[in-house]
Amino acid sequence: MKKSLLLVTSLLFGAALVGCQSSQTTESVTAEASMKTITGTVAYRERIALPPHAVVTVALEDVSLADAPAKVLAKQTFETEGKQVPLSFELSYNSNDIKPNHRYSLRARIEVDGKLRFINDTSIPVITDAEQTHEANIRLVGTR
Repeated sequence: MKKSLLLVTSLLFGAALVGCQSSQTTESVTAEASMKTITGTVAYRERIALPPHAVVTVALEDVSLADAPAKVLAKQTFETEGKQVPLSFELSYNSNDIKPNHRYSLRARIEVDGKLRFINDTSIPVITDAEQTHEANIRLVGTR
């Protein structure tokens, strides 16, 4: 009797574990399928070389609400490691966070030693804009 009870309990516990694993796998596949990417470059016109430790940040923001801070949906930050402009980026975001009636824009900046050196001064609309943009070349301007 004890052996059959132990066997049944073990089988039920094993089935429950298999069910949990299957559920997690399905969720991760769904999450991966909902990930989209915006690619592009960041550049500026000034003839100034960046030091190897310059830091580039590109962010996807929901800019729909007036008089409110933009909501950051995705952000990529990387060191230039001696590379010069144009600098390529790939920004992954969850497409489930995108609402068709909202406006989305890219923001980019380059910092050196924690000080802002370059930033974009124009809106870079993406995703829900007329062209459904998923590739952007961001032009930065120097700060003083």
